[in-house]
Amino acid sequence: MNTLRRATAARFARKHPRSLDRRFALVLLAAVPFASIVSTPRAASAQALDPDNLLSHVKYLASDELAGREAGEPGADRAAEYVAQRFESAGLEPLGTGGYLQPFEITTTIRVAEDSRLILETPDGRQVLELGVDWMPFNFSSAGEVSGRAFRAGYGLTNEDYAGADSPKIVVLRGGVPDGFDFHGSGIDPSPRRKATMARERGAEAVLISVSQLELPRPGDPPHALGVPAIQVVDRPEIRAALRGDEPVTVTLDANVEPLKATPYNVVGMLEGSDPVLSQEIIVVGAHYDHLGLGGPGSLAPEVEAPHNGADDNASGTAVLLGLARHFAETGAPARSLVFVAFSAEEMGLLGSDFFVSHPPFELDRVTAMINFDMVGRLRDGEMQVFGTESAEEFEALLDTLDARDPELKLSYVGDGYGPSDQTSFYARDIPVLHLFTGTHSEYHRPEDDWQLINAQGMAEVAEFASTLVRDLADRSAELTLVKRERPQAGGGGGYGPYLGTVPDFGEVEGGGLRLSGVRSGSPAEQAGLQPGDVVIEFGGREVLNIYDYTYALRDHAPGDSVTIKVRRDGEVLELTAVLGRRN
Repeated sequence: MNTLRRATAARFARKHPRSLDRRFALVLLAAVPFASIVSTPRAASAQALDPDNLLSHVKYLASDELAGREAGEPGADRAAEYVAQRFESAGLEPLGTGGYLQPFEITTTIRVAEDSRLILETPDGRQVLELGVDWMPFNFSSAGEVSGRAFRAGYGLTNEDYAGADSPKIVVLRGGVPDGFDFHGSGIDPSPRRKATMARERGAEAVLISVSQLELPRPGDPPHALGVPAIQVVDRPEIRAALRGDEPVTVTLDANVEPLKATPYNVVGMLEGSDPVLSQEIIVVGAHYDHLGLGGPGSLAPEVEAPHNGADDNASGTAVLLGLARHFAETGAPARSLVFVAFSAEEMGLLGSDFFVSHPPFELDRVTAMINFDMVGRLRDGEMQVFGTESAEEFEALLDTLDARDPELKLSYVGDGYGPSDQTSFYARDIPVLHLFTGTHSEYHRPEDDWQLINAQGMAEVAEFASTLVRDLADRSAELTLVKRERPQAGGGGGYGPYLGTVPDFGEVEGGGLRLSGVRSGSPAEQAGLQPGDVVIEFGGREVLNIYDYTYALRDHAPGDSVTIKVRRDGEVLELTAVLGRRN
């Protein structure tokens, strides 16, 4: 489930660019019959959901040798191979574009060329700063070459900091906040990206921000490019004198950066249904197998460079997925077909599942429901949450029946079909969803989330419950009734901040903008005419290049404001008007 770490220059250089050998090996993996790879005999169906069998999957997926399974990294590729081998061993039909593997492309960070340069000139002298020692582009920096006199805008937090500036070409900012700054009371975001965005919106063609130490670009931190160069400069005395002094400073900058691409893989296998008619319909059973690698973005221990093995998040869900695939293959297919999908790049913003629903290996309208497993390995006191229970009219009655049949589990329901996991990608496409979840814990997104803390018996109870749930859904004669649930609004005085009701796609958009993967029913966005697939390019008169621009623009408005939103749709630019609601 999704939310920096310092990397050494040596490690950054060592890991990039990616070797073509890795991609060639995976192509071979997709082409070679898995029978020649897998020698494990078929286990009895009773063993498929056995605690020891499920835990064995977790132990491998959460092992140090997979280095945290970061999407696009070798450890995640090995995890994909492991899942594909077990799909083949269970007898599932491959549905990926390369065997069981469905490749897709992501942008993980930026590559900075060695010929990039930064020069500071004042009446007192000229400094040629050293890349990787004195300065480095932020990971959200765009490429660019610019030269000219810089405007010093202090901390760059308010409009007052830009007083006297008329579209400054190069803006120099102090990092952090002034003494006594009340972050919570002010509501101002002092992050480097927010400061750089404010400078860009005032006409800056480049932004320099002082920092105590450099953060080198690293995989796992998608850049969502700012549109102009954004540079971090070490705050040491000789540099500080130039950037903060009273004398004019001229900056010469050539930021030679480019997006760094990677190819992760969804793993997809199908068990064809037993009914000649109902088998044309599909239940998708899914779980993400990626995690946070060695930490960094998303980690709750960002300064620790160590494998974040993600035993619960989400080796546990992947283990249940594998157990269910074998279980159904060996106990007999239900009436409807089952498609088992292990998603990658969930931690980067549901990128794998969003790619899957955008490029399905079958017609997506065949899917009648999606069941998701994310963090199901730490069952305590039998308590399990089920999300999405109001996404179909029949779900709660069905779950009540299953709950009564399984006294070991105590279910609690959350109605909303949207949430921070892969079911969101399906619900945004009008598919009823359920997400099983055994709760968060203090090891969440930390290196301590390891297999020794997994409740294997509890995980098996979840898997047994899920096997009954999936079979009941797949065998029912009637279709489910989709409910596009309206988001409840706060009453007078309740809630905070403006609400629009869009569901963002976290992937990069060529040419800039924010693509919408969904629009909530009854929301201001729906009333304004926004649609899934729209690319927002302007919000309230402010340019939107990425999800951060969109978020900042929305937060700078208040409930009740009427805003103009420009979107790209089917090659045209449309201008829509929305009246913002109040967020819960």
